[in-house]
Amino acid sequence: MAETKLPHYRGILTGSMLHDAMEAGDGFATFDCESEEAFLAAAQEYGVVFPHRDADERGITYLRERPGLGPERGVGFTRGPLLPHTDRPAAKVPPRVLLLWCRSSSVDGGEATVLRGQDVAASLGERNPDALKAYCEDDAAIFRTGGEEMVSPIFRMVDGAVAEVRLRFDPYVYFAPNAARALPALERAFEETEIAFSLAPGKGYAIRNDLWFHGRRAYSGNREMLRIMIGSSHASSRNAGPGTR
Repeated sequence: MAETKLPHYRGILTGSMLHDAMEAGDGFATFDCESEEAFLAAAQEYGVVFPHRDADERGITYLRERPGLGPERGVGFTRGPLLPHTDRPAAKVPPRVLLLWCRSSSVDGGEATVLRGQDVAASLGERNPDALKAYCEDDAAIFRTGGEEMVSPIFRMVDGAVAEVRLRFDPYVYFAPNAARALPALERAFEETEIAFSLAPGKGYAIRNDLWFHGRRAYSGNREMLRIMIGSSHASSRNAGPGTR
């Protein structure tokens, strides 16, 4: 396939490419993939596919406009914008890696957006240290989904570096007072650190869900993205001790 101008482009999607990008790289890669079957095969080669209520029995979720779904399903099934977020923040152990692949593109808009958590935290720390402090508090936010609930910081820092991010904007998230007051500062940090790119059919991206935020701009047309969540790589699973998975 011809070279693309996608950011962090890694070529054809394979399990080994995913391992290099997610485990040894910085946790973000764009790729080419020829089919839905190849998309699933690469995910299964790399790691353990994570189930989701909106996915089929293989773990694939079809993200397209689906009129009639209630608000509890979120705006992922609309043509509206998706603010920067992580997937499944209410889960004790969220999916570690997300794969998204474009089957049909939008007419206008629909650009994918990704933001490295470390870059967002650095921007906040430079411009508004109090805002960063508020988002690092252990009770910065409460995330709820169904029977799941997680009280968590937005940025979990270890030795000054971001070790984990969790975030979502919907009716089921509750921010602590200081974190709520700092939302305009967080929005500015997002604007300063966002990477936006369009995806044509056959293109996709992979991202570490614990280290990066992602989103989408509003669009028109029949855009459809396929998503697979991965709980851990096969290498990580083999190395995990009892009770750690």
